[in-house]
Amino acid sequence: MLGKALETLFIRVWVVMKLTFYFWIYTLMGAIVLGIGPAYKTVNELFYLYGFEYKEITFKRGWETFKQTFVRGNVLFGLFLAGTFLLGYNLYLSVQIQGILFLITDFILIFSLLYIYSTYQYSLILDSEYEISIPNLLKLSFVSGFSSFSTFLKLLIGGGIIFWLTWNYKGLILFGVIGLLAVWNGLVTKQWREKLDMQLESYE
Repeated sequence: MLGKALETLFIRVWVVMKLTFYFWIYTLMGAIVLGIGPAYKTVNELFYLYGFEYKEITFKRGWETFKQTFVRGNVLFGLFLAGTFLLGYNLYLSVQIQGILFLITDFILIFSLLYIYSTYQYSLILDSEYEISIPNLLKLSFVSGFSSFSTFLKLLIGGGIIFWLTWNYKGLILFGVIGLLAVWNGLVTKQWREKLDMQLESYE
């Protein structure tokens, strides 16, 4: 029984490392700037399709996905970056505001930053599951946070812990952070995705 538990742990760690390693390779192959978005989308899709079936997660399959989603991955990542920059810049400017208005403004901006992060994560998950136009994908991703507040919180808290660990243990940048995010996002949204499938089927 202990041997089985260790094997399961090893497989999960290996999948996390493998996804992160592939992410950096695909990012470099996309000349870094144009590679980050498609690479992150690719590793999310690989985990969504194959889970912890590590033998099915291959470089060749990832490379095919990377090529197919290159433009779409860059569009989604570009929108996320633009929204984050806009909100972040407004947060920077908000220091000029005085009194209680400063606290209210900062709360709204910080919440918006967290929400746009979760919307981006939702968009990658939903895009792996459904064939949907980008405008409709963004709408569905945006409302997803309201459809299950517990899942929304899990995404944020888990992501925060992963980033905190990465900040303290820099080796995770190369061998863990991206894979951990892909795995965490996939696992915590599983029940929510199943409910969403049932709701969409009922409308058909």
